[in-house]
Amino acid sequence: MLATADRHVSSEEAPCELPVAALERALEELAAVVAALSQEAYRHRLMPNGSGSIGEHVRHCLDHVSALVSADPSSHLSYDRRRRGTPVETDAAHALRCIQLLRLNVAVGRWSTRLDDPICVMSTVARGGAMLTSMSTLGRELAFVLNHTIHHQAMIGLLASLHGCDVPDGFGYAPSTPRQ
Repeated sequence: MLATADRHVSSEEAPCELPVAALERALEELAAVVAALSQEAYRHRLMPNGSGSIGEHVRHCLDHVSALVSADPSSHLSYDRRRRGTPVETDAAHALRCIQLLRLNVAVGRWSTRLDDPICVMSTVARGGAMLTSMSTLGRELAFVLNHTIHHQAMIGLLASLHGCDVPDGFGYAPSTPRQ
């Protein structure tokens, strides 16, 4: 169930524009932070064995958005098929171009369908490669990708702050997070 400020809205009533606009906004905010970073800050790993560079987090987010917008309803959606070591991880200008392309794909995607349209999701659930296939909905996966992006925005914001860069107020905060 999606919520508005004054009442709950079921997935049958919910305009697709609401969550799609939220994902577009998250990508726009991500682009603004990436554009403000130096190339060194973008690709530098503060902790060699830590959670990755800002660029690696950006690539990870974009992979998830890309998997969703390119998912074929007659096949399986998998967030596990990701290419690591791409230019998105090390080149902020390349990342910005990819973000813009994904924003366009989100804007013109197959979102005219209902959010409760089914989609089959395939996930790796163990290091040995065990897979779980389950049914979901387009709306649920859209919510997952949005929340996943916001979660990584929080890590990107922390890393950017450690590099001395400012991040916008609210960057990396989930809509459900109480604000003081």
